[in-house]
Amino acid sequence: MMPFCSVCGNLLFVQEAETGKIRLVCRICPLFRNITKTLVNRGEEAWKNVDSTEETCPKCSHPRAYFMQLQTRSADEPMTTFYRCCNHQCSHNWRE
Repeated sequence: MMPFCSVCGNLLFVQEAETGKIRLVCRICPLFRNITKTLVNRGEEAWKNVDSTEETCPKCSHPRAYFMQLQTRSADEPMTTFYRCCNHQCSHNWRE
């Protein structure tokens, strides 16, 4: 979700305040909002409940890997496939 200014409707930008806190600021109006919550890197959580396929790990040559597809570029570009080795001692990540 993109944050917009409630006064002028322009896009809000992230800025570090003098106090060291992070806030959203409007470049047109004097409006700002302090950011009180931060996003947590989903890391391991993103790999729960994903399917596996026959894909050889480039690091350990294990024959299976978990995979997920995400749209990382514009809609007219193909999706990016991310892999994680099924060998838990390796767990190498790569993308196609």
